[in-house]
Amino acid sequence: MATLRYGIVTFKDQRVGILSELAGGGTRFTYDDGVDQSIGCALPVSRKVHEYPHGIHPFFAHLAPEGWLRERQSAFADIDRDDDFGILLAFGVDCIGAVGIIDPGHSHDKVRLKSASAPLDAAAITAERTISGVQAKILCAANGAGGFRPAGATEASPFIAKFPESRLPDMVANEATTMELLRILLGGDEVAESRLATIDGIDGIALVVSRFDRAGGAKLRCEDFAQALAQPPGLDHHGKYNAGYEAIGRALEHSAARLLDARRLFKRLAAYVLLGNVDCHLKNWSLVETEDGLRLSPAYDVLNGYLYADAGYTTRFGLTIGTERLHWERYDRALLLGIAEEIGLTRRAAEGALAELGRGKSALDKRLAQGLRLDEGRSWAYRAAVAAAWERLHG
Repeated sequence: MATLRYGIVTFKDQRVGILSELAGGGTRFTYDDGVDQSIGCALPVSRKVHEYPHGIHPFFAHLAPEGWLRERQSAFADIDRDDDFGILLAFGVDCIGAVGIIDPGHSHDKVRLKSASAPLDAAAITAERTISGVQAKILCAANGAGGFRPAGATEASPFIAKFPESRLPDMVANEATTMELLRILLGGDEVAESRLATIDGIDGIALVVSRFDRAGGAKLRCEDFAQALAQPPGLDHHGKYNAGYEAIGRALEHSAARLLDARRLFKRLAAYVLLGNVDCHLKNWSLVETEDGLRLSPAYDVLNGYLYADAGYTTRFGLTIGTERLHWERYDRALLLGIAEEIGLTRRAAEGALAELGRGKSALDKRLAQGLRLDEGRSWAYRAAVAAAWERLHG
């Protein structure tokens, strides 16, 4: 019989409990005596013990990597790709947000990491850290010369560097462009800071994003909506798409200013429609700790996916309406006003948010006319998509 594993759970680098496997296949998280602060919306400290019957609890499962980083960390450490617990024991000491998992038996130390010849692969496996998301990405630090380098094993990592897929080489330029346009529409505070840059020792251009879950080296509580709702990751981590806008409304119940954040979220969603950011699933919305409590985080992972329809990229939005994920072309003013009701926003508030967004048209048009970071064909398609979406939203 296999030995059941357990990990020490930390919150802001302080021990708060134990996550352990159960003989029946599930897991149990138990708060230590004396802990009086919840580490997650789905794990209220008012209940000392939280059991989950099927695998690792979703709150913790969503801390694990997806896609590119999962492939590297599981392969180089000889861990089964589907073993969330094993990956978190090996690489979960430092995760997104304030929660970490320490392996008390240091079992991962006994697994000799296979040598990674590629610098990007090496950066993904050399520290006991992991980050969620499908895209190729690593943690970075400033290099002291105005640039960036892969973060060391124990130092602060206030930046995430994101790299393009081989079949979509302009992906980071697209994301940089889309985030810049989003700042024009929403204001700089509403969007994570980012810029295109090179990373020491690694070929190519990356999009370097400043982490809003780190403040002066301190870890801030931060959880995406899939964690907040304990949404099961599902096969191939597609569970983040198995929810509708009513789930967004439920996640916002954990905000310290629900109505204000519902309005911010709605306005952001409308801007996503304008900019073709269709992949806004549950994990692309987060709550982050502020002085006033949990609030909607700045926007992140923003990409005009509509441009890649010819490459097989879906044009369906990441959340469902009813039981269907609708194509980008179906999103118009009436549909958005219906979504406002789903997230608990009044029609009057939604109309006001759309009017505010409309006042940004001249500034957006001016920026679009200046030229984008994309080639001529993609730039033309981008501008055409924005024009078409603007007509659907504002007439």
